[in-house]
Amino acid sequence: MKLTMCIQFLFLFPLFAFSQGQIKFSTLEYNLPPVSIGQTTTLKIPFSNIGKEPLLITKCQSSNATSTIEHHKKPILPNQSDTLNVKILNNAVGNFRHSFTVAVNNQENENVIKVNINVFDLKVYGKVLNKNNGEPLPFATVKIDKNTRGTTTDFGGKYYLNASSNDTLVFSLAGMKTRKVKVDREEVNIQLEEIERIKEVEPPITQNKVSDYSVKTIPDNEILKEKKVIGKIIEKATNELIFGAIIKNKKTDTETFSDVYGKFEITASFNDILVVNFFGLSEKEIKVTDNNYYEIYLEK
Repeated sequence: MKLTMCIQFLFLFPLFAFSQGQIKFSTLEYNLPPVSIGQTTTLKIPFSNIGKEPLLITKCQSSNATSTIEHHKKPILPNQSDTLNVKILNNAVGNFRHSFTVAVNNQENENVIKVNINVFDLKVYGKVLNKNNGEPLPFATVKIDKNTRGTTTDFGGKYYLNASSNDTLVFSLAGMKTRKVKVDREEVNIQLEEIERIKEVEPPITQNKVSDYSVKTIPDNEILKEKKVIGKIIEKATNELIFGAIIKNKKTDTETFSDVYGKFEITASFNDILVVNFFGLSEKEIKVTDNNYYEIYLEK
């Protein structure tokens, strides 16, 4: 008799639990976009009652003093939905995870909701203009120095970027001189100068005797001090143009970036080494010869 009752109880217990209010979330983890310090983040977390009886939230609390979670006190009827309201005060810089515990109808089973957020010092914005004519520069690269985080300007030359105070912003565009500016305010407007076009001058030549029967003509100044080197950066595996690759002259530390069409322009001298980098691909070095145009293929 007792054995029969125990078996019946174990069989009916899941049905009994399901016959009560049962909460269901679409997800238990949220990754929120970065925010600047001092901002308050709000989040609505939807849920529904998939049980057969009204659902009453009996526990709803946060693990962090800088965040709160609120709910409606009224019961949620079967097949109805509602939201939990989360508020986070972002008063420190860094990566944070806020945990919220939710239980219903005094049941022992608890749901833990995790909310991840990255807090920066401030959101920097501004315009990048051509110093020569004051026109906006679209597709200019704006990145944080010694960091992979960055963005590009829109058609109006505008940009927005999360940064920390004392970060250094690097502004670059093919055909323009790269500039670096330290972040000490939210609005940072910048003007870029065009790289001077180098006039190629025909050097004087002399004759160098090669043998008794031939004469080879060699320029006295075969190696010019500087010249404009242009080209394209291409991913070898896909044959796609790479936007935002870093091209650096190893000798002079001059640096530029490939534009949205994969094109770049940099000044270099004969035998200079160009170092090409792009995130996720192997670094490549190119030796400058008498050619002025290079197609550089990067691979993993």
